[in-house]
Amino acid sequence: MTLEEAFAALANGRQLRTTDVDATIGSQLAEYGVACVDGVFGERDCEFLNATTIESNLNESTRAWLRRIEALPCTESTNSDLLERSRDMEIDGWIRMAEVQTRGRGRRGRQWVSPFAKNVAVSIGVAIDRSTAEIGAISLAVGLHTATTLDRFGIDDARLKWPNDVLIGQRKVGGILIELADAQRPARLVVGIGINVNDAPGRDVTGDYLATRVVDHGVSCSRNSLVAQLINSTHDAIRQFETSGFAVFKEAWEQRDTLRGRQVVLMGVEPPVLGTGIGIDNEGAYLIQTGEGVERAIGGELSLRVYNT
Repeated sequence: MTLEEAFAALANGRQLRTTDVDATIGSQLAEYGVACVDGVFGERDCEFLNATTIESNLNESTRAWLRRIEALPCTESTNSDLLERSRDMEIDGWIRMAEVQTRGRGRRGRQWVSPFAKNVAVSIGVAIDRSTAEIGAISLAVGLHTATTLDRFGIDDARLKWPNDVLIGQRKVGGILIELADAQRPARLVVGIGINVNDAPGRDVTGDYLATRVVDHGVSCSRNSLVAQLINSTHDAIRQFETSGFAVFKEAWEQRDTLRGRQVVLMGVEPPVLGTGIGIDNEGAYLIQTGEGVERAIGGELSLRVYNT
């Protein structure tokens, strides 16, 4: 039995004995957070992702746009899957999620690690009639709508760190990864959203923040319901962005800005820029007040961190 076959069996509600898998697969299952109790691997009282259930919770506008929705036991990366698919077919309205990603990715090529059947990893294919120069700000718009979705599930103090991190207080709960499949207008994008729902590493993979999870904040939510609302809010954000650009999101985004008024350092430039975070402009660039004036940071490979002396 391969690792993929083992995940598929578990996602179908089957419990696997240690005698059903070899030692290597058993060790890999443990690494991905699958509990082994009395010689049996299995997720007891676990809510698995269900495409039919999620689709039934989409709003009318999102269902009209939806082309296909898939919930897989296992894949290397849901974002990579849609990028590969975009080479020979339309991905607008195509949604793919998985119980576990064996090569999940975050921004700047970092690995996104999440245990089996605990959290949310969903990728959404979208087409948007905006120039490639504007596309970098989409992660901010989607991040804002992700934070407001967490509000609706009872989370207090959902905040944002430029350009793509979602926090609860000062701990990271999730992130947004936007990848360009086709720059020709209308541009084709893959919007990836990851949320720590029931599990989280002690420290986020960036090393900048301690991680957190939704259940740490007195909220017990259905992953299927959360995914449905994330899809609804992402579709709403994309359509609003397509109509009006980023400026309509600016004020609400700044109300959740965790770096505003704090000493920050901009990495990815030489020398690094030190200053005070003062918010974003209408194009989604982050503004840093330095002794020489205002520095404007635009996405790409840049990283903005709290400066600790």
